[in-house]
Amino acid sequence: MTVNALPHRQKGLSLIELMVAMVIGLFLILGVTQIFISNQRTYLFQQAQMGNQENGRFTLAILSQELLKAGYRSSLGAVIPADNSMNGCNFPQGASVVALSESSLCIQYQATSKLDVTCQGAALAAGDQNNITTPYSARSVPTTVRPKIVERIDFDSANKAITCTSGAATQQLVSGVQDLRFEYGSDPSDPKAVSKFSTTAPTGTIAAVRYSALMLSPGSPMIRDSTTDISPALKDWNGRYGTNYNDTKAIYQIVQGTIMVRNQMP
Repeated sequence: MTVNALPHRQKGLSLIELMVAMVIGLFLILGVTQIFISNQRTYLFQQAQMGNQENGRFTLAILSQELLKAGYRSSLGAVIPADNSMNGCNFPQGASVVALSESSLCIQYQATSKLDVTCQGAALAAGDQNNITTPYSARSVPTTVRPKIVERIDFDSANKAITCTSGAATQQLVSGVQDLRFEYGSDPSDPKAVSKFSTTAPTGTIAAVRYSALMLSPGSPMIRDSTTDISPALKDWNGRYGTNYNDTKAIYQIVQGTIMVRNQMP
C-alpha cells in the first residue's frame, strides 16, 4: 500500500509579509514614542513653570523680609548714625539703605528682639541679646546701645544666585536667578519723599527700593519647543534694562516688588 504525501503542508510567512508587518510595527512604535516625548516635554514644561513660581515667591519673600528690616530702631527720635563697619558699605548719617550698584545694596537696622537673626540665620551674640530687655520697645537704659545689624545683598551672576554678606561671611540666599535689578526711590529736596526711581545711587536719602528678579527655570535647558523666538519675559527684561539675553529654550519669569524704607517715609 502506498502512503500518500500529506495533502496540506504548514506554510510560514513570506519575506514580503514579514517586511510589511515590520513596517506597520515601526509606525506604531514611532507613534507611541512621539506621544511619550510630547507628554514628557509637557511634564518638564509644567515642572519648570512650578519651579519658577516657587523660586519667584521665595525670592520676593527673602528680599522683602530683609528690606523691611532696614531702618528699624527702637527709639524713633534717635538719628541713625554714620557707619562703615562693613567693607564697601559706607552709611552716611540718617541712611538705612546704601546703593552700591543696580544689583547690590547695603542695609542696616537695630535688632528687635533676642530672637533676631541675620540674613544667614545666625543668632545675635550673647552679649547683644542681653542688651535687649523688651522686644520692639525703646531702650530702658539710656546708656545701653541696642545691637545693630549690617547686611549686604548682592547678585552673583556666575552662580545665578542672590547672596547676603553679614560680618565676614557670604551665603547664598536663593538660586535660579538669571538677573537682579534694584531701583532706588528718592527726592533730592525731601528725605522722606520719592519723586523718581533710578538704578544708580541717588543724591538724596533712599526712601524706597523697587526690586525685580529674572527667574530661570530649573532642570533641562531644552524645555520649550524648538523655536527661534525668545520668551516674552526675556523681551520685557531686555527692553527695561538694555540687556541682550537671547535664550530660546529655557523658561523665564519676572517677579518684582517695592518696599518703603522703615522710618524714612512719613
